[in-house]
Amino acid sequence: MSIEFREPTSIDELTVLFRFRHEVYSTDDQLSQMIDSNANLDVNSFDLNAHHFGAFQDGAAIGYVRLATNHATLFTPWVSRIIEAERIVLKSSKNEFPFQAYYPDTMWGKNFINSLRGRSIGEMGKLAIHEDFRGGEELLNDLISSFLGYCINDLKLETGFGSCSLLLERYYRKFGFFVAEGAKPFVFKDLPEALILRFDK
Repeated sequence: MSIEFREPTSIDELTVLFRFRHEVYSTDDQLSQMIDSNANLDVNSFDLNAHHFGAFQDGAAIGYVRLATNHATLFTPWVSRIIEAERIVLKSSKNEFPFQAYYPDTMWGKNFINSLRGRSIGEMGKLAIHEDFRGGEELLNDLISSFLGYCINDLKLETGFGSCSLLLERYYRKFGFFVAEGAKPFVFKDLPEALILRFDK
């Protein structure tokens, strides 16, 4: 069966992706700490200014990743309608990007974002893989490769960044990621020690 790597093409498909994200995160004790919404959909305020990307097999979601930005996207109206229809109560955030909510050095975070002003930027995150595909790296490799191509070629992204556990740092390096200058390892709640990585076009 073939797998499609693409944006959702309807509000229903986007809802499926949010539901899938919730299913993946809620079944993991560590990841469940990252669910913000009060519904069976994992939706937070950063989804309003994000591009959403999925892996679909026969119409079912089997993978997901998003690019959070600092501006509205073509998905903003859909996300707003989902939030209203599902009566989701969002936690407010004063942060421009998700990593600023959990990276402990707030000054470094501000300086990092300021150093990228004038560039097309976004934060990669909320990666989710269906449990049936976690035994190997094939789906993950294809999802990351397709997503980066989408970001660079379709969205014209110049710099991307995101948090990554120390255990996966070497894995992401093969896609062109590197440790953001001055970023230090950190721990958030009970999650594994992590780093802020970035990639440039």
